[in-house]
Amino acid sequence: MSSRRDARERVMQALYARELAGGKRRHHVYTLIEPAFEGDPNTLDFAHTLFETTVKSVRQIDRYLETHLKNWDLDRISAIDRAVLRMATCELLHFEDVPPKVTIDEAIEIVKRFSTPQSGDFVNGVLDAVLMDLYTSDKLDKTGRGRIGLEAIAERAS
Repeated sequence: MSSRRDARERVMQALYARELAGGKRRHHVYTLIEPAFEGDPNTLDFAHTLFETTVKSVRQIDRYLETHLKNWDLDRISAIDRAVLRMATCELLHFEDVPPKVTIDEAIEIVKRFSTPQSGDFVNGVLDAVLMDLYTSDKLDKTGRGRIGLEAIAERAS
């Protein structure tokens, strides 16, 4: 069985490849995501949905990121960090069953593995600001398991 971490890593790689090489979404799914999860339909579905939703929502996601990047332009951030930030922001916005803490922790671990040691702190700061914005503007739509940890966010926001 594969894990959601594996799925997120593959999605980050597909987003990175798409940004650098362009091409059709289907090509990136077919070459980078599907082969990794052939025997695991649940993880494949999660990875496919995360990739597609991130690509389709990139304008909305980028607006949130640009709002919370301090002294940075989105296009000046490394492509790996940008892919991870987009993927995690997509999870915060559109995956109501994933707790925000899980999203942010996973993003930090992935960026530390594939980017620079300093990228973890950077991604953490940006995603934390996006999370607080979503929470305080009542746009954080979490249900079921995704609500785990919301009390701590509410406490920080008050």
